[in-house]
Amino acid sequence: MNVEGQHNPKDVECIPVESLEVLPSGSDWQSRHLESERRKAEIRDRIHKQAEQGQKTAKDYFRPAKPTPSIYDSDLKRVAVYARVSTSSEEQISSIENQTLYYTKKIAETENWNLQDIYSDEGKSGTSLRKRDAFKRMMRDAKDQKMDLIICASISRFARNFSDCMTQISALKTMHPAHPIGVYFETENIYTLNPNSQYNLDIQALLADWESGNKSRRMILSYDQRIMTGQYPIADLMGYRHTKDGQLVIEPEEAKTVRFIFLAFIQGYNYDQIATILTQKKRSTLRGRQEWNGMMVANIMKNERRWGDLEARKSIVVDYKLGKVTKNNGNRCSAYVPEHHEAIVSPEIARAAHLVASSRKKCGVQDIVVIQQGTLKGFVGIHPNWSGISVESIRSLCLSTYLPEEVAKLNDIAEMRTGTTLGKVLQSEYLTVSGTCFINQSSPVMTISKNGIRFSKACHTRLDNCEYVELLYHPILQVVILRKSDHSSSTAMHWQDDNDVHSAFSARAFSGLILQTLNWKMNCRYQCRGICRGQGNAKFLIFELDESRILIGKNQYEQIEGRSMDLKCRLYRHKWVQSITVRDVMESGQVVENPMIGAIPSRNEVQRELDDLLMSM
Repeated sequence: MNVEGQHNPKDVECIPVESLEVLPSGSDWQSRHLESERRKAEIRDRIHKQAEQGQKTAKDYFRPAKPTPSIYDSDLKRVAVYARVSTSSEEQISSIENQTLYYTKKIAETENWNLQDIYSDEGKSGTSLRKRDAFKRMMRDAKDQKMDLIICASISRFARNFSDCMTQISALKTMHPAHPIGVYFETENIYTLNPNSQYNLDIQALLADWESGNKSRRMILSYDQRIMTGQYPIADLMGYRHTKDGQLVIEPEEAKTVRFIFLAFIQGYNYDQIATILTQKKRSTLRGRQEWNGMMVANIMKNERRWGDLEARKSIVVDYKLGKVTKNNGNRCSAYVPEHHEAIVSPEIARAAHLVASSRKKCGVQDIVVIQQGTLKGFVGIHPNWSGISVESIRSLCLSTYLPEEVAKLNDIAEMRTGTTLGKVLQSEYLTVSGTCFINQSSPVMTISKNGIRFSKACHTRLDNCEYVELLYHPILQVVILRKSDHSSSTAMHWQDDNDVHSAFSARAFSGLILQTLNWKMNCRYQCRGICRGQGNAKFLIFELDESRILIGKNQYEQIEGRSMDLKCRLYRHKWVQSITVRDVMESGQVVENPMIGAIPSRNEVQRELDDLLMSM
């Protein structure tokens, strides 16, 4: 009995089995203990009796297990070889060829071995199976029982991902349990069908996985060091070749293709049209292909090296095992080097191409026209679907037509037009009602939303259903004028033809500009009532943007501001509209340089260079 009153087996005296039945019954724990000892004695007695009977029985026989599997046993083996190198460099290609020759000879010289096939993955990472076509083919052949043994130089050549390595080895063992396929790793001297090799296999596979991760970390550190010291990675690309001292030099023949792509795009050709021309001209890509597609054309225009700059580490690997790559948004250090090397196209042409690409309708670079004189002085003519505009650029173009003293007066006029200031005159006790209160189905109406602008049928009627119109916008006065035009105008909009009326225009940039300037809600639509003035070819519609209504439902609207316009402002507006003459409406304006782009060749100059390039290709 121990201190706590519990039974200690060492305190119990051993009792012969023969005397168990004569012992007097004691406490419960003594009875349970004695019963346990009796059962144990019966088990020992049964085992001894079975052993004696077995020795006397001649019918029983013992079947020993097969010997430990070995690659050199006497069975005939169909042997496959797997080889892999991670890059396509000359040294690596030499390595894989040497492996092929070595194993071909080794299998031919080994008794009972027949070469089934050699599976080679060139330039493929061992961290994933996704792009290893030869490895996948080998596993399919293994499933079809085309081999008995696979030989590989090392575990790291088979897989650098521990999970992939163990999964594939297990699959080879179990896909046909009666005929398992083993892998022999020559460097580690491990045969996967040998049960004694499992522990060593686990360790070596983990080491290969760790080495892969360590290699990835070393590469990241090396990249960081190169960026910090200005040793940026340089490689060949379409139009350029790299030198031993890390410079990019223009390859003249390929540069023709690159320049043609940029110029054709800003002239109005789309990606597919450019690709068709290059294919017809049999222009070679960097890899020697002569078939082009739109995606290839677009990618060439996205690379900053074509206009002389260099950006290092634009993307990063976020998972080296899965090969997942993402844009570098400051996750790791990077560098941007302007004017790093000689450009094929100017930065201005590149900016123009990117603005064309961001426009909903890809129709080349659109001109911007500014009225330089008259009542419409400062109005800017633009195509509404052109994205190469901003609040700052339109405002600067408008103000560039005014003298400094005129700018101050213009701001006063703008404040008076909007009713911000009322002037030094006696105000009438009567207020005029906003024109938007009189909008009906017969009214000429312009509707503005974040995606574009739409004109009512009455707008077409007021302008005599003309084929082309031109849109003019004054960013200070907040007035839009729609006037008749023709196809010769660089800012003309195709308004109507014989069978089709164009009422809606994609105008994300232009609409966004107005919404931003007037602090309008981006998810709402706004309506402006137009006033028709002039006659003949001098007809125009004028829309006062600061006198609009907001659409809040299918048939519901409300005024943007909860006040009516004072009589003085109304009279001033009326006087200004009446002062617009035929000469003002017919003023063509001057094509100006877009501040968002800079100086680029004219459309005629671009077309002449395109013709010359086509002749030389």
